[in-house]
Amino acid sequence: MNIHAKRIKDLQHLLRQNRLDAVVVARKLETYFLTGYNQDNVYMLVSRTGAWAFMPRMLLADFNAKVPFVDASAPDNLLDAVSLKVRELRLKKTAFEPETESYLRGNLWKKKGFVEQKGLTASLRAVKEGEEIGLLRKSCRIAAKAFGLIKPRIRTGRTELSVYRELEDLMQGMGASGTSFSLIVGFGPHSALPHHETSERKLRANEAVLLDYGCVYGGYCSDITRTYFHGRPTDEFKKVHAIVAASQKAGLKAVRAGVKTRLVDAACRDHIAEAGYGQYFIHGTGHGVGLEIHEAPTLNTKSEEVLRPGMAVTVEPGIYLHGKFGVRIEDSVLVTRTGCEILTKTA
Repeated sequence: MNIHAKRIKDLQHLLRQNRLDAVVVARKLETYFLTGYNQDNVYMLVSRTGAWAFMPRMLLADFNAKVPFVDASAPDNLLDAVSLKVRELRLKKTAFEPETESYLRGNLWKKKGFVEQKGLTASLRAVKEGEEIGLLRKSCRIAAKAFGLIKPRIRTGRTELSVYRELEDLMQGMGASGTSFSLIVGFGPHSALPHHETSERKLRANEAVLLDYGCVYGGYCSDITRTYFHGRPTDEFKKVHAIVAASQKAGLKAVRAGVKTRLVDAACRDHIAEAGYGQYFIHGTGHGVGLEIHEAPTLNTKSEEVLRPGMAVTVEPGIYLHGKFGVRIEDSVLVTRTGCEILTKTA
């Protein structure tokens, strides 16, 4: 079966599980996931037994040629066409996913009597299969290789932005279509800011360098962070780096199918806390990665989500000493039944 047709079948199974008659899907990311057709202004209605797509006339012939397993049409008004089909099919409980909708469109669906239901397509996207895994591996290999290429070129006097641009060029030169987010290049005290905005600051002798970056290949994102010391590392830096490295190792060891994601977070967080730096680990341990850089599941102290084979997640503990330096080590990994495959392994 075509992978996209299978995803629609899987979504129909979720509708039955959640006692829903149908769901409307209108964001491009989700319609692309379900059909493989990567254009805006395609609305989908998926019921327990069928799937319909509504789009501008200029897309119709191309869609029909590429997605023969979905009944497509080109009405004058897409929202009204969805509502009309719901009434025609006598679907009593039609849902929309609020996290994928704009405020305006979400309110329009509510006015039409549709109900909110979070996480339907997100739960499908969380588990990668088939071609997705190969694309994800390639995206991560490109990012990992880029570190080995860029590190020797980062010298005293270079700006953060110049490294950002070269990293971007290197990854695109290896086949990436672009970056998966705004890359973070932090020198010295900037490395202690988890969401630092890359600047024109120049690298000085004997300070930390943090690179948090990734690329998109075939629509799939990678995410990796490496931190090292430019020059002669201080004893404090060596100590903190060793703690974070051991914390990440503990987190990676905890990743396997059937484990709650909060336990992976605990494996990392407990190690850092026991070393006396608990107050300096100021974010969650990780997140899912795929068509988006942040997607299900979430790895933090409160999450009750359970890891499944085929999920791709990051493990990224960190210690941030404000005004001095920060250390974060991050890898993207693929969850297996017995552990995980590190996708962003570097030398």
